[in-house]
Amino acid sequence: MRLPRSLQTRLGLFLGLLLTVLWIAAASATAVILRDEMDEVFDSVLQETAQRLLPLAVVDIVGREDQGVAQRLGAVREHDEFFTYVVRDAEGRVLLHSHAAEPETFPAYDGPGFRQTATHRLYNDEALQGTVRMTVAEPLAHRASIAREIQIGLVLPLLIVIPLALLSIVLAVKASLAPLRRTA
Repeated sequence: MRLPRSLQTRLGLFLGLLLTVLWIAAASATAVILRDEMDEVFDSVLQETAQRLLPLAVVDIVGREDQGVAQRLGAVREHDEFFTYVVRDAEGRVLLHSHAAEPETFPAYDGPGFRQTATHRLYNDEALQGTVRMTVAEPLAHRASIAREIQIGLVLPLLIVIPLALLSIVLAVKASLAPLRRTA
């Protein structure tokens, strides 16, 4: 490939290409940093959800007349449920779960802390010396959709800013080289 003979065209192409590459690199780095920060925030919310719900679940389970009976909480109104949960006893029997929770989605309890399956991010916690165990889950698809929205938000300006910047470069180079063209 031959470079254009015109200094103006070469400068415009070089500056435009450099600007585009720098913008894409900055947007990519920003997306990676935001994804890490977003994961920290979502993990914190997952943990906080378990820590707020577990005492309520314990009160409900301890106060029941029929011990060991599974209870599904009904939905108050239609809504998207990004976090679902299951409460189990020490033997693994389901005692309580949110209305959208599918118990087979939740792996066997293996101690407090974070876990991840192919489809969900999980947080486990326990109370009453491990006799009541809660697992809260968030679909990984939820995080992925938010990450996509952020990436789109970073890329969309490219469609507007880069063409405007390229036009500005062309006009600036043309104006800057005008005195050279007049003397030639």
